[in-house]
Amino acid sequence: MSAIELLLRLAKIREDQAMARAKRVAGQMNQTKAFKNQVLDYAKEYEIQMLDGGKVGTSVAFIQDSNAFREKLIASSLEMDSQINGLTQASEETLKVATQARMRTRGLSKLVVKKRLEERKKRAKSELNQFEDNFSARLNLQTGTKDA
Repeated sequence: MSAIELLLRLAKIREDQAMARAKRVAGQMNQTKAFKNQVLDYAKEYEIQMLDGGKVGTSVAFIQDSNAFREKLIASSLEMDSQINGLTQASEETLKVATQARMRTRGLSKLVVKKRLEERKKRAKSELNQFEDNFSARLNLQTGTKDA
C-alpha cells in the first residue's frame, strides 16, 4: 500500500468523524428547537386556559398563577435562543469542516485512481515490451549460422 493510499484511508476516517460530528450537532440544534417550540406550545395552552378561566369565573389567584407560569415558559424559551444560535453556528462550522474533509477525500481518491491507472499502463507497456522481445527472440532463432 502506497503512502497516498494510507493518506486516503486517514482522510476517509476523518471525513466520517467530521460528518458524524456535524450530524450530532445538527441533531442537538434540532432537538433544542423542537423543545423550544414545545415550551411555547405549553405557554399558549396556559394562555388559552387563562382566557377560558376568565370567561367562566375562575379565581383570580388561579389566573395569576397560570400567567406567571406562562411568562416563565416564555422567558425560558427566550433563553433557549442563545443556545440555539450557538448550536446553529457550531452546526455550520462542523458542516464546513466536514465538507472540507469530503473535498480532501475526493481529491486524494482521484490521485489514487490516477496513480493506479498509471501503474496499469506501465505494467501493460512492460508486458507488451516483454512480449515483443520474446517474439523477436524466437524469430531470430531461425536466422544465424546454424551449419557453420
